[in-house]
Amino acid sequence: MLFDSDERSFIRRTQNGNTEAFNALVRKYHPRLYTHIRGRVKDVETAKDLTQETWLKAFRAISTFRGDAAFSSWLYRIAENVCIDFFRKQKVPRNAIEPLHTVDERSITDTPPLPCQDIERQELRDHLRAAIQRLTQTRKQVFLLYYAQDLSIKQIAIRLEKSEGTIKTHLRNARLQLQESLTPYLKNQHIPWLE
Repeated sequence: MLFDSDERSFIRRTQNGNTEAFNALVRKYHPRLYTHIRGRVKDVETAKDLTQETWLKAFRAISTFRGDAAFSSWLYRIAENVCIDFFRKQKVPRNAIEPLHTVDERSITDTPPLPCQDIERQELRDHLRAAIQRLTQTRKQVFLLYYAQDLSIKQIAIRLEKSEGTIKTHLRNARLQLQESLTPYLKNQHIPWLE
């Protein structure tokens, strides 16, 4: 994992009820977390409030942290959810935010991330690649031809000597399987298939 033994110790002690250990995590990550949230909301006071809300949610949910992901990634996903909830309540247009679950491989590589998002995005890429490897051979082939090589449905059908309807079905099933595989990660839950 991407955290050192001291951090792992602070997490474990917090899970056992030691609030001072959690304060050490706050001291370590607070500046980066605030910067991350400040990049999502422009108002300073709102960013401070959402940062505090993120820490509160993280403290309440620390018992669910299993170490499958870096603590910072887990924390940033909570922050993303807090920001999304805030924007929903403010009725901000959907295109004003980019929820983590809508980020695809292309937007990850095309969008310059904030420094604090590098770890989270790399982890998402790694999980996406691992999930793609779990697809059946045909689904994986169709998915990669469509998304990695930018081929159209028609071009893929010609290359694989299958009907366009069959290609669409394989692509849809690949997307559904990837969604199912990645849902636990996006919900900050344990990912059994990564064991």
